[in-house]
Amino acid sequence: MKHLFEPLRSQPGEFRVALCLSQLGESAFEVLKLAESLGFDSPKSIGDSAGEVWAIVLQQFHGYEADPRVVVDPWDERLSEMWQACEPDAELKLLISHNFEAYHLNAV
Repeated sequence: MKHLFEPLRSQPGEFRVALCLSQLGESAFEVLKLAESLGFDSPKSIGDSAGEVWAIVLQQFHGYEADPRVVVDPWDERLSEMWQACEPDAELKLLISHNFEAYHLNAV
């Protein structure tokens, strides 16, 4: 059975950046080249249950209790550039997921 990507679900301690190639359309190649130039990983493409094609350009696993400021913050400037490249409607094209205990404690 083939595993389907669930964009909104991440594992404890996971930090992931994914691009929805289906939503990016003709600009997908340009955004992937930008991601590469910014130091993101080689894309790993995968489909989701809605039939969208995603490219995971960063996937790191840390301890769930890791300080997200140490893990995520160093990427802030590059993530901002990626977000701008995905406009308009970047929230449909770029998914930044980080699942750390500190975020859950602050949300309560």
